[in-house]
Amino acid sequence: MLSHARRSCIRIDILQSGSDNKELYESVGQNVVWAAMEGINGTVFAYGQTASGKTYTMMGIDEQPGIIPQAVDDVFSYIREQTEDREYLLRVSYMEIYNETIRDLLNPAQQDLRIHEDRKRGVYVSPLKEEIVTTPKQVMKVIQRGESARSYGSTEYNERSSRSHTIFQMIIESRDKNSGVVKENMPTKDLLSACKLQNLIDLAGSEKAALNLDRRKEGAYINKSLLTLGNVISRLTEESSAIHIPYRDSKLTRILQTSLSGNARVSVVATISPTVANLEESTNTLKFAERIKRVSVRAKQNQVLDEKALIQRYKIEIAELRNKLLETNDLLEKERALQDLGLERSIRMQYEEQLHESQLVSSSI
Repeated sequence: MLSHARRSCIRIDILQSGSDNKELYESVGQNVVWAAMEGINGTVFAYGQTASGKTYTMMGIDEQPGIIPQAVDDVFSYIREQTEDREYLLRVSYMEIYNETIRDLLNPAQQDLRIHEDRKRGVYVSPLKEEIVTTPKQVMKVIQRGESARSYGSTEYNERSSRSHTIFQMIIESRDKNSGVVKENMPTKDLLSACKLQNLIDLAGSEKAALNLDRRKEGAYINKSLLTLGNVISRLTEESSAIHIPYRDSKLTRILQTSLSGNARVSVVATISPTVANLEESTNTLKFAERIKRVSVRAKQNQVLDEKALIQRYKIEIAELRNKLLETNDLLEKERALQDLGLERSIRMQYEEQLHESQLVSSSI
């Protein structure tokens, strides 16, 4: 128990214990996935100390699939339930942040991955390998391939401990199948592609100084990035709008800038250890969970985020303009035909009047 001097009330949304990952996913992850299928950015991550169950929560085991496998199944279930008029394109990537260096887990040989930002895509990592996927089984094979390249190590707490933060991204793009044909009275927005970025993150755990030199170095980088994440959350909950948010102080917070700044649905699973020896770490984790609950979220639906979708939109607009031009030309042709018809009638009436006058003159003679 906490001593009287340190005792405080910490409010959280849901408190769960045990190993029912299905119940956990339905409580904290499913609504994020469903929103993602409607074009709203989503992020789910687990936060806590080493050996508190973060990787189990996110990945799980065969008997208890974690949040990531269940989210993948939900995405494809959602697609199967949609009408045949809509088509989807899913692309996935998998990266890790190890000692503040970004590594592509699907292409470990790739060097010099950097964080970029532009107005269209927001914050992104490049060059990062993306693979198109069509089934849940294919996605899990991609993840397993990435996991085999991930950085693990033995620590005092865990024989096989995650030594890096991993970020699994799924880009979901959807559009109407009739987007290549502009139908009468069809709104342009119904033809546009809707894209969304879903981040499913397994954070390395905070830990105390280790005796092993390599573990100590890894722990220092891990703790620094988690400390920066905590500082960012603290700044975001302050009332002053002019305050500086230190997103650039770590790779993790920089990549998560779009999500943390409010343009995403975010769910956080705070994992704690039940042992008394970890009381301080557990208390800090609960305080982090309470702080992040106060972050304001203004998630909105995304449309046409990448170049392919933009090209599709331009094609639609060109087709609409072409149809309008054809309609205008048809109207001009009809008006010209009417004018010609009116001129012909006028000439005929003139001729008939002259003929009638000639007949009158002949009769008078």
